[in-house]
Amino acid sequence: MTRQTWQWSLERIEAPRAWRITPGDPSVVVAVLDTGVDPRHPDLQGKVLPGVNLCEPHRPAHDDNGHGTAVAGIIAGHGGVRARFRGVAPEVRILPIKVNRPRSGNVRAPQIAEGIRQAIALGADVLNLSVGCDVGEPEFNHESMAQMANAIYEALRRGIPVVCAGGPRERKTYPASWEMLPEFAGLIAVGATDHRDRLHSWSPRWEYVSLAAPAGATTTFPGFHGRFGGTSAASPHVAGVIALMRTVRPDLKPKELKRILLETSDRIQGGRVLRVNAYRALLALGGRAALRENEQLHKTRKIPSSALQWSTSSVQTTTRGPG
Repeated sequence: MTRQTWQWSLERIEAPRAWRITPGDPSVVVAVLDTGVDPRHPDLQGKVLPGVNLCEPHRPAHDDNGHGTAVAGIIAGHGGVRARFRGVAPEVRILPIKVNRPRSGNVRAPQIAEGIRQAIALGADVLNLSVGCDVGEPEFNHESMAQMANAIYEALRRGIPVVCAGGPRERKTYPASWEMLPEFAGLIAVGATDHRDRLHSWSPRWEYVSLAAPAGATTTFPGFHGRFGGTSAASPHVAGVIALMRTVRPDLKPKELKRILLETSDRIQGGRVLRVNAYRALLALGGRAALRENEQLHKTRKIPSSALQWSTSSVQTTTRGPG
């Protein structure tokens, strides 16, 4: 089976062509706020930093569900079991921020807010939130909504782009619903497309979902590979492209990165939908010339030493993201 079959999403967004410019860099860290990540998966070994477990601080940020590992594989998988398996940005690293309740896919707004703050403190360069909250859910009230909004605002203020799943079509999800607000100009809410390059029937069509990405391709799960769908799978495709862009131009602000992403996206379905294109995004940044210029600057990324210790063990076990 070829990559075009089981990793068709990479071909769709022209990731292999983008890798000719850069496959990313280990200095770029993508925080995955999710159910943890399995650091022992062969396609993720050596890519996963220790991270943080918010609900069980005495335990490592390992995946007890599968959702977070699937997200991480889309972003930074690098070929272990399947030699040709790749994530969108195979050379970047993953910082797991485990925000779910133990042994469930349930996530609450206070944990998302604290997870964002922890990711900022640990030096993340990109935040991926394939999680979200709906009005009426437990602990999602004015106070926790404000906490989450303030945490996202602080990440954007510090120059850290935030990518989130747009959620299911039938209801609005937060933080995605804030994308169109001026205060959150660097926030990117993502809808989902299928292998025919059409917006999924269940993908949100709200005004705040400005960008789409593929969902339903093969990725990593604890102990195996499998298909992963929903906007939970679309969001890490965009986060991976942002990580490639930050490798080339780490100086750009979140709203500048978002603007370039939108301008270089492929227009599908008669131009009504914008689907991310990794190669075109990197070309717009100057391609290899911009990468060489950045390398010559010898910029040192400030990542706390505590975050740079490799994690070596895992917990194994499938979830519900926002869509």
